[in-house]
Amino acid sequence: MTDLKDAWDNERRPGTGSDLGDQRDGTGFVLTVTEVVALVAEHAQPVSANRWRSMVMAGETPAPLGWEPPRWDFTIVEAWIPQALESGVLQPLAKATSDQVPEPELFFGSTEQWVTRFLLPIYRRQLSDNGDKSTWCPEWWKHAEAVIRLEALWRAWEHLRLDGRTGMSVWLKDHLDHHLPVLTGSGGPFTNCTVKSHADDLVLLKQFPATAAPAEYFPDVRPPKTEATGK
Repeated sequence: MTDLKDAWDNERRPGTGSDLGDQRDGTGFVLTVTEVVALVAEHAQPVSANRWRSMVMAGETPAPLGWEPPRWDFTIVEAWIPQALESGVLQPLAKATSDQVPEPELFFGSTEQWVTRFLLPIYRRQLSDNGDKSTWCPEWWKHAEAVIRLEALWRAWEHLRLDGRTGMSVWLKDHLDHHLPVLTGSGGPFTNCTVKSHADDLVLLKQFPATAAPAEYFPDVRPPKTEATGK
């Protein structure tokens, strides 16, 4: 038999023949080493030609059809790949994670920046001075509900602004047009405020009363914490 190293070195180089593999007697494609590793890379983590050579010598791959130069049957290699993935001979393709796919850069650095630089300059309404209709609090950041809603509006805006087609329409219809009337309308967190002064909603707006439910009604569904990590 021809020495393996010599046979490997005799493999047809790019440009000296078909890069798609030979046709063998009309029964299937015959692949070169280059084509084999390319096929593997479509389904598993890539292996180099040298790594493939080592795997062949260790008997971890389908046997070549011949050594002058080495060739493999496409159908056999294709059927072998899932088996090799299952046995661990080949490693699965890496899945994209949040660490590998960076988050888009924020346009504004905080909720306050977004409110003062974007929302307030464009969202203008006739506000009442006595708080009986639409109103706004100049110290909006003292109202917990307002902070939560405005934070949600900002985050939704940052996400949907990246959609150049309907993103802003969706944001206006599904987000802004919902939250702003709640904030500025009668009965909202700014009800007792005026456009000139803040009213303490912790005093004027009482928390809804609540009686503790029996423990079995709402069991804690979180995974138990481990003593070692406390997580």
